Amino acid sequence: MLRVFLGLCITGSAGYLFCSDLWIRYLFAHIGGLGIIGLLACLAGSLAKKKGHGYWRAFYIGFVPPIALGIISVCVVHALGGHGCGGIVSLSVATAIILFYSLTKKRAVEA
Repeated sequence: MLRVFLGLCITGSAGYLFCSDLWIRYLFAHIGGLGIIGLLACLAGSLAKKKGHGYWRAFYIGFVPPIALGIISVCVVHALGGHGCGGIVSLSVATAIILFYSLTKKRAVEA
């Protein structure tokens, strides 16, 4: 998973840089953003695993809600007549989830 999201991040960044005046630049920006959120979700999963929690549950929590909340925030802003991107909301939520798992206590080993 780490390689997939790293590849998305690199592809999105390269496409964004090389397609400066084309509409496809925005598509590449979102591909790169998906890669970044995926990398942050991998970090949340790794932190959770070190603390004795499930990797995939933490990965899911670090991936799906940030994207969903970013999309919802864009819809709300555009419905109110504004313009913008939900990336800052997605990054903030993903960072909060990483912080949560970094502060979580280690699970006791069950015998």
